[in-house]
Amino acid sequence: MKKTALLLFLTVLSACITLGCSSGSKKHIIVREKSELNTDSYRQTSGTPDTLAGQLQVPEKNLYSGQYIDDPFQLICSAEVIVPETDQVPVFKVGQKPFNQTWIDQVTDVFFGNHPVYDYEKYNQPTREWISEKLRQLRSYQAEGNLDPYGYIASAQAAGYENPESFYNLQSEIQRWEQIYEASPETVEKVEVIPGFGPGAPDNCFYREPSAAESSSAETASSDDPFFGIVEMDGGIFLYKLKRSGSFHMDIGIVRGDTEISDKKWSESSWFQPYWLQDSSDAPKGNLPSREAVEKLAGITPAQAAAMTDQYMEKLDLSDFTPKRIELSLSSRYNTDPIGLGSEEYLDYQDAAYQIIYTRDLRGFPITPDNSNGGVLEYTDDSGSAWGYEKVEFYVNQEGLQKASIQNLYEIQKPMIDNVELMSFSDITEIFWKIMPVRFQNNTDKININRITLGYMKIYDPGLSSTTGLLVTVWDFFGTREIYDPDTGEPYAMTYPTTSFLTINAADGTVINRNYGY
Repeated sequence: MKKTALLLFLTVLSACITLGCSSGSKKHIIVREKSELNTDSYRQTSGTPDTLAGQLQVPEKNLYSGQYIDDPFQLICSAEVIVPETDQVPVFKVGQKPFNQTWIDQVTDVFFGNHPVYDYEKYNQPTREWISEKLRQLRSYQAEGNLDPYGYIASAQAAGYENPESFYNLQSEIQRWEQIYEASPETVEKVEVIPGFGPGAPDNCFYREPSAAESSSAETASSDDPFFGIVEMDGGIFLYKLKRSGSFHMDIGIVRGDTEISDKKWSESSWFQPYWLQDSSDAPKGNLPSREAVEKLAGITPAQAAAMTDQYMEKLDLSDFTPKRIELSLSSRYNTDPIGLGSEEYLDYQDAAYQIIYTRDLRGFPITPDNSNGGVLEYTDDSGSAWGYEKVEFYVNQEGLQKASIQNLYEIQKPMIDNVELMSFSDITEIFWKIMPVRFQNNTDKININRITLGYMKIYDPGLSSTTGLLVTVWDFFGTREIYDPDTGEPYAMTYPTTSFLTINAADGTVINRNYGY
């Protein structure tokens, strides 16, 4: 307990010194969250024959509860405590998996096989045939006297804009497409390209045409220019993106496009997890589809979705990953809201799928999935470097793959400590109850913690190197938050199934900021 008391004192004292806390109110205390990347605070332990939950004195039946009530902040905890079934907890050194041509070729083969990859820009040029049909349609609207065929003017009027007619002019639109027609190709230009980076890539960076020597090379690609390609496969059109910049040393994206709403042949709809599918009620709210309707639209079960994505992971040699979250998701577009008003009544729900989130398991110990991408720099100067978190996720439904994302893959290196000593669960919860009221006060009515997990996360020190870090064990606290609507004064609940309210280093009790990564 003395160790915990000292940690708490130093944490809050550091916050006060750094940010200038007054003695009159805790509301102005902001905890400075930083953990230096070193192993000085990690001690080797021999462990015991007991389970890890037993060693840490986790409550019986892995259930924990408590509450803190201090107007206006309320913190209520009635949570399941999830602890891996292991008695060995290493601290691993971790680096960045090379984003080289060998890996790019493997990814390309796994997702697309022998299907050719086409230049994105050339493929998306509207053809004369397509433009002719577009002009025929526009002229028919004009002949009918329908000068607002897509509802631009009507939406602007409904929103109370002055001069709503300025939002759309049918004659100008016809003239614009007549000009585009003159410079357009007769048919779709399908120029095959080889996905990758490399020297000599064109300035627009949408593709490269490598030499024979480049094609056979497996060295790390040297260009930071992004690659965008198009693949026709499984009755759909897919965007293939390769990119690296800032905190993303690897960013791979594959998205089945929507081919009906854009002047281009590929455009992306937004995928998201609707809040009303996360609560206990299946009843639709307003014009929103019910859970039953969304499940029917997806057309497969969660187990079938995971089996589908497991095959991709095996072929990618990422078999040490397992699915941690499977969530119903919808794709949407503002099809009837041409000026982007953003109201739910304008949302057109296109399709449904299951989002499958994967994280790595090391010796039976998982990396905890969290929404934060990490890699945010604490200071605004250019002296630091950043490194985001490893992320792998898919969206799949009865038609197959809809979207895949692979980011910042790690290269797991040797353990720095074979079995680290962890603080007791009671010491961790003492820190939790002290820090949460400090962190959450503004515009907050109540936080309900319903899940507490022990898992790995990567930390690093941007002052030393952004290419190496440590996988350390942390406690994360998940749940819901009620916030007062400033307009109505009524509280509304927000669910955060993969956003941790607080992350505490399980070995030394340090509060970690997941946005920073330390």
